[in-house]
Amino acid sequence: MRFENENHATAYEDVKLYLGELFDEEAYNEDDEGHFYVRYGSTVMEISVDLYGPEEVLVMVMAYCVQGVDVDEDLLLGMLELNHTLPFGAFSLVGTDVFFSYSIFGRTLERSNLLNAIAAVATISDDYDDRIVEKYGGERALDRIRYTGGRKRREEALHA
Repeated sequence: MRFENENHATAYEDVKLYLGELFDEEAYNEDDEGHFYVRYGSTVMEISVDLYGPEEVLVMVMAYCVQGVDVDEDLLLGMLELNHTLPFGAFSLVGTDVFFSYSIFGRTLERSNLLNAIAAVATISDDYDDRIVEKYGGERALDRIRYTGGRKRREEALHA
């Protein structure tokens, strides 16, 4: 992982430390990009630490909500309406995958702020993933990981 400045490195190390304290089981998996992956209930989340301007750092907590939805106007309008009413965070659509994310500043990150962000993202994602699958198809992210064996198993299959 390459850090752009001291704030970036410090925030990354803080997130790594806090995740180790917050989760009993092996809480995360770092990849070359410096992202962490955690499971909270039935929600799979990616936590990234990125620069925001010259000195600030953002910690983004993103839930893989539903993969492979049938995209239509009702889904898009529904997510926009939810984004308007939710107190923080936002739903997004990339291709046919629905995500929910929330960003917090990382330069002054505290353990409780990270825990609150993780809990909020997981709760909202978990509240809506079954509803989205029921109405628009697709699979909850955790179901998809169980079906495919997860990232490690897919990588092993690629290199076999």
